[in-house]
Amino acid sequence: MSFTSSVLTLEVNDNIATLWLDRPEKHNAISYEMWLDFPRAINAVAADKEVRALIIAARGDNFCVGIDLKSLGSAPDTATATGCLSQFETTKICQDATTAIANCPVPVIVATQGYCLGAGVDLITACDIRLATANTLFGVRETKIGIVADVGTLQRLPKIINPGHAAELVYTGRDFGAEYALKVGLVTDVYPDAQATYDAAHKIAQEIAANAPLAVRGSKFILQQSEDMTTEQSLLLNGLWTMTTSLNSNDLKEAMTAFAQKRPAQFTGS
Repeated sequence: MSFTSSVLTLEVNDNIATLWLDRPEKHNAISYEMWLDFPRAINAVAADKEVRALIIAARGDNFCVGIDLKSLGSAPDTATATGCLSQFETTKICQDATTAIANCPVPVIVATQGYCLGAGVDLITACDIRLATANTLFGVRETKIGIVADVGTLQRLPKIINPGHAAELVYTGRDFGAEYALKVGLVTDVYPDAQATYDAAHKIAQEIAANAPLAVRGSKFILQQSEDMTTEQSLLLNGLWTMTTSLNSNDLKEAMTAFAQKRPAQFTGS
């Protein structure tokens, strides 16, 4: 796998990739370079057929304190058409980064600790499974600073938690802890410290990696596409996937052979 970055670190071990936010000295505030590097990292993961799950984690005490506004430079003059276009292009780069995470073909598990604010929430809502350290403090603070969250939280958060809870958190800009995040369903589990949280993420990733890769990727694809489909449309897509992919895979044959021979299946993703 070829990926280098001064602000993100990508590691791969035993079919599991970990993408580290690696600006601990800046509390992992997301710089312009990070926004550009997220899609590059996801593309590297997607291109490696040996990778079966991705963990996103962060170096240091905090997951992410939001956008590093200094790295974006001075705000363009939005009183002009060219200034508005420039601002839109910058926003689109940030949006494309979170969309790349959401569209990663393998399951994405995120482990948070410390502050997870603003753009940090944008990132985690693009992930499939969210775990938190007990000291994690979340916040969609944009309304407190006079802007509208525009990098994915408003689109994805109401699909993860009750829309009423999402609206309350967005409108008030209120910070909330890991236990409340667990209560409303933003995270699936809370752990005592960052290492325990990462270890739990890795255990889930191992369980995923032990399954048939094509089946896992197909399941994620169907789940994502179904968000904007009727049940009937989703069932049709599901049936087409089964007919064209699942029933023709070597992994299905291996699963049946392994069952008959009473041994663990050895999946190859083919």
